Amino acid sequence: MNFDETEDQNALRLAVREVIDKEAPQERVKEWDEAAHYPEEFYGLLASLGYYGLPLPEEYGGGGQGVTGMVIVAEELARRGLEFGAGYGNTIFLGMNILRNGTEAQKAYHLPRAISGAERYSICMTEPEAGSDAASIRTTAREEDGGFVLNGQKLYITGAGLPNTILHVTAITDPGAGRHGGMTMFLIPADTPGIEVRRLRTVGRHLLGTNEVFFDNVRVERDQILGELNGGWDVLHSNLELERALTCAGFIGALSTVFEMTRNYVSERKQFGRPIGAFQAVAHPIADMYCDLEAARLLTYKAASILDAGKPAFTEVTAAKLFGSEALQRATNTGMQLMGGAGFMLEYDMQRYWREARVATVTAGSSQIQRTVLARAVGVAK
Repeated sequence: MNFDETEDQNALRLAVREVIDKEAPQERVKEWDEAAHYPEEFYGLLASLGYYGLPLPEEYGGGGQGVTGMVIVAEELARRGLEFGAGYGNTIFLGMNILRNGTEAQKAYHLPRAISGAERYSICMTEPEAGSDAASIRTTAREEDGGFVLNGQKLYITGAGLPNTILHVTAITDPGAGRHGGMTMFLIPADTPGIEVRRLRTVGRHLLGTNEVFFDNVRVERDQILGELNGGWDVLHSNLELERALTCAGFIGALSTVFEMTRNYVSERKQFGRPIGAFQAVAHPIADMYCDLEAARLLTYKAASILDAGKPAFTEVTAAKLFGSEALQRATNTGMQLMGGAGFMLEYDMQRYWREARVATVTAGSSQIQRTVLARAVGVAK
């Protein structure tokens, strides 16, 4: 078993880190967060350097790389914060969903645009009465004149208000087909007539924006269906492992920075004539944080390596998501505590990581849901 990165993987990591250090220093990302500014120029630069095309086939202009490469990029980006990494990961995993489930025409049109940065993606699944219970959505798509008319509301939708966004919308097309049989996924530009996007005020994660989206007699055509009619449940779950792998990469990237900030602070801050890190009560939580970081990293990269081998990794990514999200919360809580009053000041970055980490155990599957499905996956009676 080899835990070393290949030369190519290490070169990729260093290249991404160099771009981030030059174009998105910590202070600049902090300013973007405070202004709720989406750094379109930065993500456009990533696209121009080919990072959005890493996992996609060369025939569409991609690089034909594996999951581990995507995880490396997502981890490095998330060193500047979970939201910063999500600006890359969201379009990547939804682009892979088009690759897996789209028609040849859809792939030929959308994938080169995703690779070039000309369009980005947002998953529109959650509703006021359908969160973890995704099958309980009430948004409907009624067949009419050869197409469909959508009506309904989506809630807590990341990035729906960004420019040139394609919404991946779940809607009920056959109410009589049972909980999982009558759902369809549609690809709908966010500026389609009848769509209204309202940004919500949130505690953290301000770069991409969290929104509610309203559909009022929105007309879509049959060629906007992703996958099969009434096959949306399968489409929704077909790329779940990749989504969680990229999400977990975000956890370890952010956790790495939290560890470094906390370690550096307690090594420099002096009380009672010596650095506070010299006191056991301060040093031991730092040791625990390091163990959490390494464990989260191993879980994530193990899952990525299994996916690269073409094997299912549902159990592994579920464990990585559960552990990584809670490890990040533990780390940011520790960082805030050990930094004392400084951690509570907006001029320091710790508070931003702490705010972003609060929702890590909720989004992409809550910790409660992760424990439930993980228990079933390892053989606990259903």
